[in-house]
Amino acid sequence: METEENVNYYRRLEELSESDFEIVDGQPEIQGWDVENSAGVKIGEVDELLFDPETRKVRYFVLDTENNDLDLEDGHVLIPIGVAELQENSDTVLIPEVTADQLARLPIYERGRGITAETEAEIRKVFTRPDNMAFAPKDDFYEHEHFNETKFYGKRKPIVAEDHLLTEGGNHLLTKGGNHLLTEGENATPDVDSAEKQKYNRDNMIP
Repeated sequence: METEENVNYYRRLEELSESDFEIVDGQPEIQGWDVENSAGVKIGEVDELLFDPETRKVRYFVLDTENNDLDLEDGHVLIPIGVAELQENSDTVLIPEVTADQLARLPIYERGRGITAETEAEIRKVFTRPDNMAFAPKDDFYEHEHFNETKFYGKRKPIVAEDHLLTEGGNHLLTKGGNHLLTEGENATPDVDSAEKQKYNRDNMIP
C-alpha cells in the first residue's frame, strides 16, 4: 500500500515527452539512440527521459530492451543518467561495464506511472558495488554519482555558457516553452520584479 509520502515523492519526476519542457539548444536529443555496453554489444534504445521539473535535471533515461543482443527480455527499465555516457563521435549511449545480469535485475518501468523511493533504491543497488552500499539521506539522493550529468554529457560539450550562476552545481539541461534561462553570449538578467528574477535570486541566494 502506497503511503502519502511515497505518492508525493514519486510525483517529482516527469517524462520529458509528456511535459512542456524540451532539451536546450546545444544538447543532443538522445531519444531513439542505440545503447551499448563496453564491448559494443547493443543493449537497446533510449525511449524516454525522466527529469525533475523543479531543478530541470534529467535523472534517468528509459531503456527499451527490444531487439537487444544480450538475450534480455523485451521491456523498459530505468538507467540513472550518471551510469551512462554519450559517445563523442556517434549517436550512441554507452553503459560501461554493465552486465546482462544487472540489467535483468532492474525493476520494470511502466510509462506514465510514477516511481517510488523504494524503486529508486532498488535501482541504485543494481549499480552499486557491494563494498559501497552506503546510501545518502533522502534529501541528498540525487547528489550521488549515479546522477552526474557532467559525466553523461561530458564528451558532447554543450553550447550553454559554463560561467553562469543559474544553478549551484551545473547547467540547466531543460527549458520550458522555448525560453532559455541563459545561453552563450547572453548577459541579461530578468526584470527586478518578475517571478523569474525572484526564482533567480532564491536559487543563487542573491540579497
